[in-house]
Amino acid sequence: MINPSNAPTSRFLHDVGLQPGMRVLDIGCATGLLTRELAGMVGTNGSLTGVDSNEERLAEAKNQPAEPEQADINYENVDLSENLPDWEPFDAITGRRILMYLPDAVETVRRLVNFLKPGGMMIFQEHSPMGTPFSAHPIPQHGQAHDWLWRMIKAEGGTTTMGLDLPRVFEKTKLEVDHYRAEAIMLGSASGQGIEDLANFLVERVVEVGVADRETMQPDTLADRLAEERLQASPIGWDMAYLISGTRSH
Repeated sequence: MINPSNAPTSRFLHDVGLQPGMRVLDIGCATGLLTRELAGMVGTNGSLTGVDSNEERLAEAKNQPAEPEQADINYENVDLSENLPDWEPFDAITGRRILMYLPDAVETVRRLVNFLKPGGMMIFQEHSPMGTPFSAHPIPQHGQAHDWLWRMIKAEGGTTTMGLDLPRVFEKTKLEVDHYRAEAIMLGSASGQGIEDLANFLVERVVEVGVADRETMQPDTLADRLAEERLQASPIGWDMAYLISGTRSH
């Protein structure tokens, strides 16, 4: 499944200076999508550790074939709210859409800072629904889908302001902010941009937490309704990705 909101990650990682040969920890790695990308960026002289608390997602990550010229990946089952392994220090610690799901993001980041080398980087991408979606034309279908998504995240215990909270989290954990920016996720009229796949993928989760029922969502026609609306209203600002990097000063 293509998630259009993942697109800013690669650009940001290059901009903040992730380099070949680095030793990197990816927290909340899930099925390893970002972990594998990082492994390619640090190359065969680097190393990657991906951690998640979900065994099924880790099993899927481990079953993905290794790519040439990428670092070896070590996947570990780790609950970030419990005692952390005795890791050797990392050059960088990364995460995408993980802080928003933690019960205490500040405390988790504070503990992770201890596993950074002096001058090491902490890099996160998070999101917030404020101000999105937007278009110069009416977009009721995208607006409804966006509302379901963020109400679901809130019902699952997610923090809907985390993208905007990132500088505060870093300040409270004594990390020096080097880069912080927001990037709009724009949808055009072409197919294959991932939003229909994402909407259908989330149907069961939306129903499970009671945000909407299947009769209301009409999943059989959801993708077609979104695609038709984009033809009339694009470009649509669907999401906002907030990206931050900071360094451990001592």
